[in-house]
Amino acid sequence: MTDTLSSPVTSPPAPDPAADRPDPSDARAQRIVIGAAMTGNAGYGLLSTITILYFSTHLHLAASRIGLALTIAGACAMLLGIPAGRLADTTVPPRLGAALSYLLLAATEVCVLVVDSYYGLVVVLVVAAGFQMTAATMRQTIVARLGGPRASVFRAKVTARSNLAMMVGMAASSLVIAAGSATAYRSAIVVCCVLTAAQGLLFLALPPGLAAPAAKTLAADGPAAEAGRAGSRWEAFTDLPYLSICLIYATLVLLETVVTVALPLWITQHTTGPGWLIAVFGVANTLAIACLLTRTARKVNTPRRAGRAMAVGGVFAGVFCVLTALASGPAVLPAVIVLVIALLASIAAELLTVSAEMELTMTLAPEHAKGQYLGLSQTALTAATTAGPSLVTLACLTWGRPGWILLGTLLALAGLVTPAVTAWAERTRRGGGVDSGWGASHRR
Repeated sequence: MTDTLSSPVTSPPAPDPAADRPDPSDARAQRIVIGAAMTGNAGYGLLSTITILYFSTHLHLAASRIGLALTIAGACAMLLGIPAGRLADTTVPPRLGAALSYLLLAATEVCVLVVDSYYGLVVVLVVAAGFQMTAATMRQTIVARLGGPRASVFRAKVTARSNLAMMVGMAASSLVIAAGSATAYRSAIVVCCVLTAAQGLLFLALPPGLAAPAAKTLAADGPAAEAGRAGSRWEAFTDLPYLSICLIYATLVLLETVVTVALPLWITQHTTGPGWLIAVFGVANTLAIACLLTRTARKVNTPRRAGRAMAVGGVFAGVFCVLTALASGPAVLPAVIVLVIALLASIAAELLTVSAEMELTMTLAPEHAKGQYLGLSQTALTAATTAGPSLVTLACLTWGRPGWILLGTLLALAGLVTPAVTAWAERTRRGGGVDSGWGASHRR
């Protein structure tokens, strides 16, 4: 997969249906990764729901200070994505890196129970975010190597199953919130820490030879290829097409923040729609992604198709924003109908853009630098989720209808430029500008 194409190719190889089926020797390892992801995400679903309330109710912190602490933590974590990926490529076996990162993350999460000052909490959140970024990058590297030629499909399967587990965790959080006591919150945090540690231990169960660093790949390509790569230690920073794809997805992923942050407030404050729609929409979105993401990823099986899928997904995201803006004002029934159609558009947008991002970031990343490139994509995602709440709140709630329409236009335009950027990325790899693994042995 690391041979550079020696001559131009007019079209990529035809998709190979057998490529979706994992090698039997890797099937157990894939089950372990899925089980680890589900275990950790069940805890994350519980923790992400209750921590804000715990900080506010039992640590008596203002919402603005909590938001600032989370923003600082996210910003610091972004610095670690690419270095962690490079370690996975060159030095640290990803299975060990992921296991150690999750174990240290669990130990850091426990510290939330003993901090007694705001600045102590900031330190804990920064350290936890750093371990989370490192662990996520290591895990994506493992997924890329275990998934083989159809790594994006395996990644979609991991994401879909993780969403189901996260929904279970979120459901459990409602029991904690109903109890309301400090003991209930602290017990839930301990459970989350145990689940995070269990996730790390599961990664240790992976076969040591699987998902090892890419040193063997470098050696197999010969001294000349190895010397050329050594001259570009941080090549992800100079791969402009890949950077552009990450920037586009970072823009489109704002849709998720809109659905989880702005939409509930817009429904309750600016439309006549009933409040229970929020819970129904949340469950419908999670179930749709969990049930349909893998199937969608199987169809988005080349970079060219991924570029088109991202374009259509961006248009759906724009339609969602415009329809949501129009839902303010009408009577209850028209508002509900418009909001339901908007929800369907948002689900279609998320399915297409997530599947496309998985295909593009996995396939266009060079085989010898998978970790570094996937670390870059994780950094872009973290940047979007860190800045997203402030941006969508300003656009959708402060500016109102014009803000919704402006944001929808931005999302649609971001999607529509993706096919051209994808074609640019393919040209650079076919011309030998970046060794992306786009060679004769690359099976789609």
